[in-house]
Amino acid sequence: MTRGTTKNTHRDAELAGETAASNLAAALARLGIVLPSLRSSSPVNGQGFVELGGCSAALAAQLAERINDATSAQEASRVGAER
Repeated sequence: MTRGTTKNTHRDAELAGETAASNLAAALARLGIVLPSLRSSSPVNGQGFVELGGCSAALAAQLAERINDATSAQEASRVGAER
C-alpha cells in the first residue's frame, strides 16, 4: 500500500465518520433530540468513528422512548403485513 493510498483511506474514513455524525444528528433533530456531544472523531481501525458523548438522564430516557416507539411501530407493521 502506498502512502497516498493510506492517506486517501484515512480521509475516506474521516468523511464516513463526518457523514454518519451529520446524518444521525439530523435524524435525531427530526425527533426533537439533540445529543450535545455528538461528533465525528478520528478513524478507529481504518473505519469512520462517531462519538455520541454524554447527555442528561432525561434526554437518554427520551431517546429510549423514541426508539421503543419506533420498534413497536415496526413490529405492529410486520404483524399486520403477515395477516
